[in-house]
Amino acid sequence: MRTTSGTEERLEGTPITQATGHNNTIVGVYQDRIELKSGWQSQNVESVGLRDVAVIHIKGLVNVTLTIETNKGRVYTLNRMALPDARRIKNTFEQQKRRAGLYE
Repeated sequence: MRTTSGTEERLEGTPITQATGHNNTIVGVYQDRIELKSGWQSQNVESVGLRDVAVIHIKGLVNVTLTIETNKGRVYTLNRMALPDARRIKNTFEQQKRRAGLYE
């Protein structure tokens, strides 16, 4: 039986990076997934595995639109993000995919 230490549990539950879009929509990149939280007090949580994400697009310069497309055809759009936040989300996602060996 394997027990996890407090440090491992904290790393699993802590996002590597996160950013906020319009209407308090929060996107967080974890080691194995991307989570999108919306609604009052982040009551709506959708989790997408790194393998399921096809591509992330950034459009705009000031009020940036971040688009996350999945392999299943689902499209998540986060509007009115800051450009540095959107770039950080995209770069961290690509880094995690490379680290996991999911790129060809």
